[in-house]
Amino acid sequence: MTEDITQLKNIFTRKGLIPKLKEILLKNRAKWPLTDLYLTHPVLKSRECTPEFRQSVLDFINKKSQQEIRELVNGAVSTILTYLLAGGEKDSKLVWDTTRWIKQQRLRDGGWHWKPLKLLSAEVRSEAWISAGVFATLRVTEGASKSYMDSVLEFLRKDWETRKWGDNPEVTLVYLGVAGLDKNNPMLEKAIEFLRTNQLPNGAWPGYSTKTTKGGVFRTCVTLNALTAVGLGLDDASVVKGLQFLQSKLDKIISARLGGVLIQGFYSLTSALLQLRLID
Repeated sequence: MTEDITQLKNIFTRKGLIPKLKEILLKNRAKWPLTDLYLTHPVLKSRECTPEFRQSVLDFINKKSQQEIRELVNGAVSTILTYLLAGGEKDSKLVWDTTRWIKQQRLRDGGWHWKPLKLLSAEVRSEAWISAGVFATLRVTEGASKSYMDSVLEFLRKDWETRKWGDNPEVTLVYLGVAGLDKNNPMLEKAIEFLRTNQLPNGAWPGYSTKTTKGGVFRTCVTLNALTAVGLGLDDASVVKGLQFLQSKLDKIISARLGGVLIQGFYSLTSALLQLRLID
């Protein structure tokens, strides 16, 4: 196992993943969607993050109006989490106003939809992934009471039991990891086991389309990000097998373009590798 890990570290390090992601982001800075600002997170967490890059992220957000930030709930969530990670003030007006608006978008079933209330019909149900994103935002901003936060967790518990978080628990796990929950949480244990059970013999996870049932690069990256976000490490066979599957897909991943699906995989893989300390 130790030799395998060393080999993986060498392969991922040689590819210079963070510098390449940073290059893509800076080249397309004017096109950053607020909903996808989390793409900057691996760079912000790495040694490649210069004061100039950090400031460019803050400047980008500070130039946005509240109307722009409030277009979509996931855009508001991504904006706040990125703003704080880049060094923005937790008690700023931007954080206060946006967090208050996010809370106002809560549905009667106890969760959130990625669209704001004004765009939803009465029968629409909340979705686990964005509800977890809101939970993470409120946890990081300390924007809600314990009873309020417990009620969000209760929604997520019920949604897991009834819908398995839409049978795609990956993104929900990532956000719960941001909120500080880990693999020892009973609710998360069930989701982790669900993902382990669905891993293919080749180390990949079935993709989101019918063309990638034998192993989706994008979904494997996202799932590894989910597992590592809640504390699984290199002593976990599922994580190592997933990394081994992806090592031969790196050229495809780093050729991603902003706006495409694969850039999400690029972000997810680099996030997982940072968590595992295979890159820095």
